[in-house]
Amino acid sequence: MIRLVPLGTALLAVAGCSWLPDRTLVYQEAETAPRMEVPAGTWFSGFDDLYPIEHADQRLQVKDSHRGRFDAPQPPRVVAMAEPGTDDSTVPPPAQPRALLGRDGNGYPIIMLNSPFVWAWQYVGDALAKTPLKVDDRDREQGVFFVRVPSDLGVAVKQVQLKLSQTVNGTQVAVLNQTGTSLVEQDAGRIILERLHSAL
Repeated sequence: MIRLVPLGTALLAVAGCSWLPDRTLVYQEAETAPRMEVPAGTWFSGFDDLYPIEHADQRLQVKDSHRGRFDAPQPPRVVAMAEPGTDDSTVPPPAQPRALLGRDGNGYPIIMLNSPFVWAWQYVGDALAKTPLKVDDRDREQGVFFVRVPSDLGVAVKQVQLKLSQTVNGTQVAVLNQTGTSLVEQDAGRIILERLHSAL
């Protein structure tokens, strides 16, 4: 059964919105509430301006829009970084190469190099030659050194992968298991990276 809606009802539904009062600017009538009183001995962080504008009162009085105006800070530039395996021979070396031994967010040891991948790969390769760690193979395209771990280091793993990964802060070096499917146990990774770090 088909029911017909009267034309007047349909037009009323369509035009109903225009009959409602426009309250989009009512917020301009709001009054400023007094500052909240914080109990003695406590501190409320909400009182601090997160993004203050310097000399805001003076800037409102500036007549020349091109002088003394507030310029929003520009976001940091995106720097294209060379991927492993690409022709990045023109990338200059860092002025002061640094290697920091630390831990990632899960507590696993890592080395951070303030260097693009092309130079980090060379630094790590040269450093490995100065340690008892033996490089069996390497895959620069994947950023991996296949390393044999001598027994005198006192760790259970005998073969690992040193994985170099390009990040926004430089190049990260982590220790993976022999198949490269997971990170090695934290203590073993720390001992291996300490030897590498001492040679960097």
